[in-house]
Amino acid sequence: MNDRALMKYLPFGFAAIMVVFGITQLLRRQRKPRSFREDPIGALKDRGGIVAGKAQEASEEALARLQATLDDIRDRLPDMSSRSFRRNRKQVNKRITNLSNQAQDILKDLRANGVFSR
Repeated sequence: MNDRALMKYLPFGFAAIMVVFGITQLLRRQRKPRSFREDPIGALKDRGGIVAGKAQEASEEALARLQATLDDIRDRLPDMSSRSFRRNRKQVNKRITNLSNQAQDILKDLRANGVFSR
């Protein structure tokens, strides 16, 4: 008896599903933009919406490309262990110290030669 009661409402449920499906299809359908002669403000709004939609698509596509490029770069980067990182940092610090000493020597020579004297 319970199954028969449910079967009685089956056509109404099917009709409700079809109505909801039809409404979603109508909302998804792109409308033809209004003409400027008939409705100038509406036409501007329609075309503004079209331009905004295209800009949104283009920005999403650009972000996807950028993300793919960043992922590709990350894949190409070598994995550095902490040991090699420390070693490279020490080498860079040595180079900076050497350059700093050279700059100080050049300044001493310039001061000694009187370029900065008054």
